[in-house]
Amino acid sequence: MEGEVLIAHPLLNDGFFNRSVIYLTNHTEDGVLGFILNFRTQFKLRDVRPQVKNGNFPIYEGGPVAKDQLFFLHTLGNNVSESVQIKDNLYFGGDFYEMLHLIEHNKVKSHEVRFFAGYSGWGLDQLNGEIKNNSWLTNKHVTEELFLWDAEDLWKQQLTEIKQSYEIFANIGFDPSVN
Repeated sequence: MEGEVLIAHPLLNDGFFNRSVIYLTNHTEDGVLGFILNFRTQFKLRDVRPQVKNGNFPIYEGGPVAKDQLFFLHTLGNNVSESVQIKDNLYFGGDFYEMLHLIEHNKVKSHEVRFFAGYSGWGLDQLNGEIKNNSWLTNKHVTEELFLWDAEDLWKQQLTEIKQSYEIFANIGFDPSVN
C-alpha cells in the first residue's frame, strides 16, 4: 500500500474525506498512514514558522489525526537527512530543520515539498474493509508528478485516470443538489 493513492469514491458520504486524494506513506501490521493531498488550508509555512524566510509554501490538511503537528512529503531524497523513501522519488519526512534551511536558501521549489497539518490513519483491517466496501478507489501508478497537479483538480484527475466512466462524477459540483 505504501506509495499508493486512495481516491474517495464519488458516492462517499463521509463529511471529512469527501473528494479526498490520500497518499499512503506507511504500512505496518498495525495500520496505514497517509496524507490528504488536495485539501489546501489558508495557511502558509510562514504562518506557523514566521522566522523562516521564503516560507510561502502552502500547508495542506493531512487528515483528522494530530492536526497540531506538521509533516512533509518531498522529492529531495538524500538532500534531507533521515528522509524515508516511499516510492521512486517520493520521500516522507526527514530532518525538519534541514528542510527549513533549504527553504530559507531558496534550494526548494514549491512542487518539491508539501507540508501537512495532521495525518490520516487506519487500522489495516479497517482500510481493507473500506476499500472492499467501495469507499476508496486506489491508484498504484503514482509518481512525483502528483505534486504538480493543482489541489483543486487532483480528485477529478485521479478519479478519471482510475475509471474513465467516472468523468461524469468528476464534473459535478461539490454539492450535487445545486447542479
